[in-house]
Amino acid sequence: MITLKKIASKKEMKAFVLFPFSLYKNNKYWVPPIIKDEIDNFDPTKNPVFENADAQFFVAMRDNKIVGRVIAIINWFEVEKQQIKKMRFGWFDVIDDIEVSKVLLNKVREIGLENNLEYIEGPVGFNNLDKTGVLTEGFRPFRNYDYLV
Repeated sequence: MITLKKIASKKEMKAFVLFPFSLYKNNKYWVPPIIKDEIDNFDPTKNPVFENADAQFFVAMRDNKIVGRVIAIINWFEVEKQQIKKMRFGWFDVIDDIEVSKVLLNKVREIGLENNLEYIEGPVGFNNLDKTGVLTEGFRPFRNYDYLV
């Protein structure tokens, strides 16, 4: 059974940041982030993006082990000033299991619907100037997006 957990503590945030290190540890194509930079990037007191954006951090759990993660992002500058009714998601990393992906992406969809947003885009960062990375070679890609519509 897969459960969804919202990140609420520094300890949980560290586990969120460290998850890809175990997921991709044997993948020669993965470039790990600097852990402190990632943690600081997700800290509303250190990252000015949070003046115009909201983010919710989630992990998918199975047998008390993280099996996926995602950040659900609303960039309010885009939504209100640019009239782009977009729900963003990023830092989407999952084991090779469609059910885990569904649990995480359905939560992003739910948050978008609650905020009257019209579509979802990702994986992307907090805004269009943020880094974006998708592993396209050397890893089996996630191919089933139909269920979001």
